[in-house]
Amino acid sequence: MVQRERRALFTYEGNSNDIRVAGTGEGGLEEMVEELSSGKVMYGFCRVKDPNSGLPKFVLINWTGEGVNDVRKGACANHVSTMASFLKGAHVTINARAEEDVEPECIMQKVARASGANYAFHKESGRFQDTGPQAPVGSVYQKTNAISEIKRVGKDSFWAKAEKEEENRRLEEKRRVEEERQR
Repeated sequence: MVQRERRALFTYEGNSNDIRVAGTGEGGLEEMVEELSSGKVMYGFCRVKDPNSGLPKFVLINWTGEGVNDVRKGACANHVSTMASFLKGAHVTINARAEEDVEPECIMQKVARASGANYAFHKESGRFQDTGPQAPVGSVYQKTNAISEIKRVGKDSFWAKAEKEEENRRLEEKRRVEEERQR
């Protein structure tokens, strides 16, 4: 049985918050991306074949076209989670605003990265070979003495304060010398 890349595209009915089916088909991502409108908020759901495992994966695209006004964008942003729960089972969710966000090659790369099935055991076989007994592992742990640590921190802050005062004194002296030169 051949599994096709079926898809469904949803949009709003006019300016209402009622969702309607804008289109369905078996053309996959390429066909669905062509139907996205820059003046609408749309939700696409598509079944694709995982390039790593060959298993079917589902992609959810939250499309907010560049031509949608800001008020509508804000209102529809609250609907994204509702649509995601309605279209359960998405392996990859893409929030898109422009055509470059929904290029099929980029989407398939995200599907491949999300699958977690990109193994190459034959390439890593020498990596886990036993090389014999190992030397004991050492440690650089030193027990801390809280009282001496507090004293050291106090000394450090004293000297940092002294250095800052000296730097301020030098800057003040330079300023006075500059004022005297200008007179």
